[in-house]
Amino acid sequence: MSTTLPDSHRAVNKKDIIEIRRNTSCKVNPEPTTIPKAFKKACCTEWPTTLAIVSKDGVEYTYADYYKNAMAFAKSAYKIGLAYKDGVGIIGFNSPEYHFALHGTWLAGGVTAGIYTTNNEEATKYVLEHSESVICVCQSGKQLTKLLSIRDKLPLLKAIVVYWQEEELPTVPDDAYARVYKWEDFVKLGDDVPESAIEERVEMTQPGSCATLIYTSGTTGDPKGVMCSHDSCTYNCHVIGDTIGLEGNERLVGYLPLNHVAAQYVDAMIFMYHPVTVYMAKPDALRGSLTETLQKAKPTVFVAVPRVYEKMVEGIKAVGAKSGFIKQKISAWARDIGYRTAMTRQYGCTVYKPWGYTLAKALVFNTVRTKLGFDQCRTLVVSAAPVTEETLRFFAAFDMPIYDLLGQSEGTAPICTCSPVQQRWKIGTVGLPLPGVEVRVDPQNNEIMYRGRNVMMGYLKNPNETMRTLDADGWLHTGDQGKKDDDGFLKVTGRLKELIVTAGGENISPVIIENKIMELTPIISCCVAIGDKRKFVSLLICIRCQLNAEGESNHQLTHDVVAFLKTIGSEAKTIEDAMADPKVKEYLDGVVQQYNKVAVSRAQEIRKWCIIPEEFTIGKGELTATMKLRRAVVQQHYAKEIESMYV
Repeated sequence: MSTTLPDSHRAVNKKDIIEIRRNTSCKVNPEPTTIPKAFKKACCTEWPTTLAIVSKDGVEYTYADYYKNAMAFAKSAYKIGLAYKDGVGIIGFNSPEYHFALHGTWLAGGVTAGIYTTNNEEATKYVLEHSESVICVCQSGKQLTKLLSIRDKLPLLKAIVVYWQEEELPTVPDDAYARVYKWEDFVKLGDDVPESAIEERVEMTQPGSCATLIYTSGTTGDPKGVMCSHDSCTYNCHVIGDTIGLEGNERLVGYLPLNHVAAQYVDAMIFMYHPVTVYMAKPDALRGSLTETLQKAKPTVFVAVPRVYEKMVEGIKAVGAKSGFIKQKISAWARDIGYRTAMTRQYGCTVYKPWGYTLAKALVFNTVRTKLGFDQCRTLVVSAAPVTEETLRFFAAFDMPIYDLLGQSEGTAPICTCSPVQQRWKIGTVGLPLPGVEVRVDPQNNEIMYRGRNVMMGYLKNPNETMRTLDADGWLHTGDQGKKDDDGFLKVTGRLKELIVTAGGENISPVIIENKIMELTPIISCCVAIGDKRKFVSLLICIRCQLNAEGESNHQLTHDVVAFLKTIGSEAKTIEDAMADPKVKEYLDGVVQQYNKVAVSRAQEIRKWCIIPEEFTIGKGELTATMKLRRAVVQQHYAKEIESMYV
């Protein structure tokens, strides 16, 4: 039970144990357990010889190897003084070592705290301090340099463990500070620690205790440390298999940041109940090499943030634009057939493949799937941020439904999901609740709320926010707004905190405006509706630009945008060209007018707009690491442009 909160299902301290509320009315009601117990059973009993991980360099690890390496980390952590529920920070790109550190920490009774590689020194220090981490595992290079610059301010930190050593470790004084170890040296420290010492920690660990801290990427203020219990993690892993149709021996590609709840859940937890092989991508996955890994791994299930799918759309369109007239006509014909077929895969429909489907599949669909690396992929999932219906419909046109879901760190990943199983899919919705999860929409403000064993314990050291978010009846208030249809499918319509309240007093969800604009034009990568406490709604527009190796805009328009602009008589090739071109202005005026014709009310019409000179990026702080928009940062960066629309 929490030592500071008034009930047994909320907690704010790492050593607290919450009461597990089991839903006895649900057919799926597994016995509570812990990650290390489920991990050992999977690795040592269920599928020890199954391939678990393939590193970016092709090194293979079976589940027996996985357990052996995690145990070595656990014993070494124990040896240097990791106490029960001490924190272990991890910062770096996905690697086998990252996985071994996660499960090694849980075996040793510790609590993991992942850190975004994009965090600066101060943000990294905040997470390590807040989580009371005594060990930090890090990737060589920038991440190590970052840690060395702050280690004298982290008195609790005992060890910095470096993987992917790319250069000689710098000579640094260790007196009174955390000692720096190479990974291979660190995991030998515990050679003389008996496994029985680790087994004692495993037995100490309770299902209702904290397993992992997921630090929100923070669209505003300091990140909150979401406390996910062992039960919330294992429960969600248990129920997801039947929900999305995992068949066993699935292949995944690991590239999303493992400190994010979705990646940690999919790459490092699901296998405890459903054997998977994770192929590690290269660190430059999102800058171009992901397709290479996909073609090598041939995943059967693929999980991505919207931007990954959007980049695939851009690539397919760019290839199509270079095709000859006949090929373009064949592609358009096939996409019409694919889209009509995909729409019949929705809930309540009878699957129907129109005449010509087999030929369309042979001529177009199979080619696209193979080039993307999806020729053996049964299930595409989108997670972590809102996806536009334009993207969903584009993939549907190749008979490749993307299954959207509603997930949160606070819900230990998925809460609702669409799925191919029993056609639990409706385009534009986030699906139905997972087994044992109750979801309701507040009739007063349309806020989505849920409760179940997947719900977090609370926010670490933050009782006020915990009490505000998680009520006494166990309902977690998401801050998202939505609505349910007659079949129970949930649609997310906006965020309460993002509501625009106009000077006239009307409440407007900016997401609805932005999504509609995005559907009306292929040249916009992002747009932001402005209007809080103002007389009318205006719009900031980003036109799609090419990104350099660091993920920053180089001001060159993407090839498909250049090709599209030619169709309206524009020769623009850079963002500056587009901003100065009257034909682009005329075109975007037309897009805005199209939107205004279907706007819900006059107050939601867009009166003015402007193109901004760069795309939003993680590096400039306008996007979180999972590509969510930081509206406050955007409004701060472009205050001059915004004010110019209201003079």
